[in-house]
Amino acid sequence: MQLFQLLICFTSAVLVPVLCQTTEVSSSTSSLSTTNDLLGLLRLEDVKNSINQQSRISKLNATDFIFDFANASTGISQGTGGRTIQASAFNFPGAIGNGIAMTVGYLNACGINLPHTHPRATEINFSVDGDFDVGFLQENGVSFVSNKVKRGTAAIFPQGAIHFEQNLNCVPATFVAAFNSEDPGVLTIANQFFGGLPATVVGASLGGLNISTIQDIRMAVAKNPSVGIAECRKRCGL
Repeated sequence: MQLFQLLICFTSAVLVPVLCQTTEVSSSTSSLSTTNDLLGLLRLEDVKNSINQQSRISKLNATDFIFDFANASTGISQGTGGRTIQASAFNFPGAIGNGIAMTVGYLNACGINLPHTHPRATEINFSVDGDFDVGFLQENGVSFVSNKVKRGTAAIFPQGAIHFEQNLNCVPATFVAAFNSEDPGVLTIANQFFGGLPATVVGASLGGLNISTIQDIRMAVAKNPSVGIAECRKRCGL
């Protein structure tokens, strides 16, 4: 079923009987999953387009205000150093219109949530379990800010600042990050610098580095979260 047809089916009850009938039922799980994903996105767009909070809440179910991080299937970033799960307006209907989002990070021993930014939100990051090495860099002309965050304490990362969290210990650790935007966005610095910009521009930024070297670096950039610094890996026998 095409996206346009799904949109009509979703927004017009009158046309549903005509356009939403299917003469063939596919046995493909992936096709069903794709259809469900599209319907889910269309529903989120409908909620976002509500004229006020009363209209928005009337379109939601009680369970739309609950997000299960332990069994999430969306908002996940998985790497060799652990995983992060974000609940935002993209996948959490209850967040829409309320200006909030949350990420839970599960970092393995020495795992690091790679340097990144949230272009539309300030972050407060709370250590649930473990000790973290954290830091941020706000803008040109401002010094790097570094801290150690222990269990039960929190750190602030200003909106747009490049920041990271690294598990300092040899056992897994967990953090919870809250944002003052339902759509904080995320830009992972190394991945997007080397993978998102033209190689010629990247090369010029690095003193004329040739394109083939840039391509090699692109292949080597880690997926987030990654395994952290050499000192921690050596200490933990990784």
